[in-house]
Amino acid sequence: MAMEIVRVVEQAHESEIVSLAYNRARKEIYSCADGDRTIKVWDSRNGQLLRVQQGHKGMVTCVNFSNIIRLLFSGSIDNTVGIWTEKGVNLQMVSVGGPVFSLAWDDRRRFLIVGGHSVINIYKVDMGEARKMSQQQRSVTSGIKDSTGGPGASADMPQILRRVYQPLKGPELCHSDVVKCIVVTDTGKIMSGGFDKAICIYEFDKLDKPREAFQRMRKCHTAAIVSMAYDHTANCILSGSIDGSMKVWSMEGRLLDKFENINDQPVCAAYVPPINMYWASGRFGRLVAYDPRAPSNVTEYVRDANSLDRFRVSLLFAPLGTDMLLGATRQGQLIMWQHNKQAAYRMFRKHEDWVEAVVVVPVKGADDADADEIFSAGADGKVLRWQLDTEENCDIYECIEEIQLHTKNIHAITYSPALGCLVTGGEDALIRVHYLSGQIPTFNDVPLPTSITDHEARVTGLALLKNNLLASVSFDRSLRIWDLTTMKTVAVVPGAHDTPIQCLEYCPERDELATCGMGNKVKVWDVKRPSAVRPKLVLNHADHDAADSDDEEGGSRARKTNMMWLTRSDMPNLPTATNPLVEETIKKAARDVPEVTQVRWVGYRGVWATAADDDMLRLWGTDGTKLHQFAYTGGSVQALYVDNVNKLLVAAMLDKAVCVYDLDDPIPRATYKGHTDVVRGISYLHSADCYITASWDKSLRLWFTPGGPRHGAGVVVPKQPAGGLKEGAGLGLGGEEEEDEEHFVSSYEKAHPLEVPRALTEANQWQLLKAIGVLEDDKVGKKGRARAFKVEDAREDETRDDPGTLGAKLNDLGKELLHEINAMARQRKIAMDHTDAGSAAGSGGGARADRGAESAAAGAEPGQAVMRVRVAGWGSRDAAGGGSAGFMCRRVVTATASASAVLLSIRVLGGVAFAVWA
Repeated sequence: MAMEIVRVVEQAHESEIVSLAYNRARKEIYSCADGDRTIKVWDSRNGQLLRVQQGHKGMVTCVNFSNIIRLLFSGSIDNTVGIWTEKGVNLQMVSVGGPVFSLAWDDRRRFLIVGGHSVINIYKVDMGEARKMSQQQRSVTSGIKDSTGGPGASADMPQILRRVYQPLKGPELCHSDVVKCIVVTDTGKIMSGGFDKAICIYEFDKLDKPREAFQRMRKCHTAAIVSMAYDHTANCILSGSIDGSMKVWSMEGRLLDKFENINDQPVCAAYVPPINMYWASGRFGRLVAYDPRAPSNVTEYVRDANSLDRFRVSLLFAPLGTDMLLGATRQGQLIMWQHNKQAAYRMFRKHEDWVEAVVVVPVKGADDADADEIFSAGADGKVLRWQLDTEENCDIYECIEEIQLHTKNIHAITYSPALGCLVTGGEDALIRVHYLSGQIPTFNDVPLPTSITDHEARVTGLALLKNNLLASVSFDRSLRIWDLTTMKTVAVVPGAHDTPIQCLEYCPERDELATCGMGNKVKVWDVKRPSAVRPKLVLNHADHDAADSDDEEGGSRARKTNMMWLTRSDMPNLPTATNPLVEETIKKAARDVPEVTQVRWVGYRGVWATAADDDMLRLWGTDGTKLHQFAYTGGSVQALYVDNVNKLLVAAMLDKAVCVYDLDDPIPRATYKGHTDVVRGISYLHSADCYITASWDKSLRLWFTPGGPRHGAGVVVPKQPAGGLKEGAGLGLGGEEEEDEEHFVSSYEKAHPLEVPRALTEANQWQLLKAIGVLEDDKVGKKGRARAFKVEDAREDETRDDPGTLGAKLNDLGKELLHEINAMARQRKIAMDHTDAGSAAGSGGGARADRGAESAAAGAEPGQAVMRVRVAGWGSRDAAGGGSAGFMCRRVVTATASASAVLLSIRVLGGVAFAVWA
């Protein structure tokens, strides 16, 4: 779970970007730069420049977009606030009497707060006036209307921004210097920061009496405050200053936390809701991340996943209600982060060499709560012990101990809860036992040995059996069982496989062991009697049909084998090896493909799971029957883990990715990417509900399960203004073109989705047609109608809406519309019967009235407007010509010339509907 850089716009501006805004519906970014009089609009989906908005006569200092009324506001040193539609039309330039340095928008009250030099102005947006301005601007093809008192401008022109309170100015009611940043909180407060190092707080409910509403906190920083951000989760304010510090404040103005010496430049602070973190611009432009739960600096644990060191960021902006974060550099670069739920949540580095294996040990914490310790084994022969830092309280594990157990790579590690010991197997052919308490138990008053030296080659697998027994496999092809209480051998199976054994798994429910060598067979062993291990069954992965076909064709299709490199026959201009030993080795290897790399017991399903290098995952029954298989991508599986808690299978691929599978679906539930080398170990942290992976890139990483973090903040959804406009209410301002393809869906819309009236649903259309006389039954229509109608799957709820409700009115409207369409269709049918069959109207079935006769055709009276509208969703055909007759209309797309127009009637002729408006 991290913020991933998805797009970078190089040279977005020639100078440093000073302000950013975001339009959720159109996915557009607005930016302005130092010394620039224009506003640039970018498509966040592809980083393309859409347009450049001009209109200000001085530098644009700030931009703010309201997703509620869909208007863009811009402030400038030319003493104006610009008001723009979301499609770039300038509605008005409003004079505010002084330069503008900051803007803030209050969704609940539809207030625009404007910060200047020692003054704060509060305006209310007049949406009626904004709509009028928008309609007037639609006819303007070029130029910008200037309402600031320029040449030709009316002095008493209506203003979109109307002042609701007297200006808050002077040391008694405001800052004594530039108001650089303003934040509006959910609790009804305005908080501002300025160059005078102070933070001012205003309560909306008391603004009628400014002195009672005003509160100033002096000397909040030792230098000017240049940035502020609002933490909606904790309901607190972040402030960043030129003094290089970031501070956290309560709504009452109490200092909660401070982070000093972050930067030697002005600090830009931001709250990132998707990952619930504070970000700040640090030294040398490197970003710094803080977890507010501690709070603590967690930069080193999240740096790589969030690309904190990639750019020298000077500006941060987190659009509310999105999973995005926008940033900018002093070189004019525009950077876009997006929340990636499948990215690493934390990363820990301490190993000096490859990390080969990892195991999680459940322990009890100091407060008797469940906790987990992590033990990771490396290629340097060390085991590192990790403990949760409970003081930080932000899911940080610190290495508290380094244990040197081997001289070479450690390939296998497990933990015995009963004995409280770690057991490891390594490249040096040793099995080492390490007791975490530091006390070595005795047998017959003699301390037990802590090393087992019977294997002759690399130890590749360990498994704990019942009664404190240990099973081990090795490249020496043997399977051995040991009693850990006496450190003596219980059983030895020499030559358990013909090839080196590379994986071992234990099934506690059935007392069975599974082993796989470097071949296509997995052997299952019965260990109910550990001293008498016997083979039980073989899981054969060989494709016998493919082998037979190869033999029949004389081997024309060579089987895939990892031994073909011996012949170099796949390389041009090189001779094929003729050594009989090489040929025999290759032939034997060809019989052993596909090579099985991993085997695991899936306890929650009661099956064996295997992974082979033919890119297939297979499931096997306990009787050796292959139950299911599915393909995967990414190369051979390097590590396989069974998550019995969430009932998932986790596989680490050769391409460094980790995939999470539900065994009923071959498509991965999640794919974790971020490691820069092969992943060799996987385990599960119960306390955090996440996976931990160990990789050859010398790191351990935490990944949340596909269900997501249980304590994640997620995306903050803005609250709907009480009694005000819903989001998108300002759509009419930019209605000169078709509506946007995508719109932001508010929480209210999700809870109360629009529904099709019952009269127009598929189940009721046929019944309505029968009721108005178009159909006589479900199969045959009126005279002359040849097409059969059949109602399929139309058993929906027939409950009628209560009289007087919106649903009932929509039903009535639907019936009236269908009656009207039917009447006009009948008239058209009669007219077509008297028309020559070769005419255009008769042959096409879709004749349209001439534009000059539209008024007469629609039956409009003088003074009434006629508008052609498109009728979509015709459901039957004309018997004469096969064209659309319009017996059924699911949707009528209309548009009005003005908001006050009244629809009088709809007429349909030739597939075209004519709407008559007053």
